[in-house]
Amino acid sequence: MLKSYLKYLFRRKNEFHIHSPFVYELYTKVIRGGDEEALKSLGIERTELVREGEPPAIVDKVMYVMEDIHSDEKKEAWWNTICAHPDVTLTIDLYKKGLFFYREGMEKQDFVLRS
Repeated sequence: MLKSYLKYLFRRKNEFHIHSPFVYELYTKVIRGGDEEALKSLGIERTELVREGEPPAIVDKVMYVMEDIHSDEKKEAWWNTICAHPDVTLTIDLYKKGLFFYREGMEKQDFVLRS
């Protein structure tokens, strides 16, 4: 999966490239800062781990987490399927993890960020 990792390295951004206030706060406080309590201030009520092949019922105020999204071609294909899902409005590729959300009133956005 060297090709996948190199692609990630060239596409990833840091907090200075985030134009969404929600994603900026999530990235700086939770992902980089490790403050799980900040999820509540962002309106996220719970997190849910998603396994490959199990399509979740996508609802608002939930952060969905998928592990090892680039570990093999099958998982990468599943991640791409989730990213293309019409109900998913926000995806964040952290290479080892993928986060996705349904946010009411938000336009579709996809981020590739440093983890």
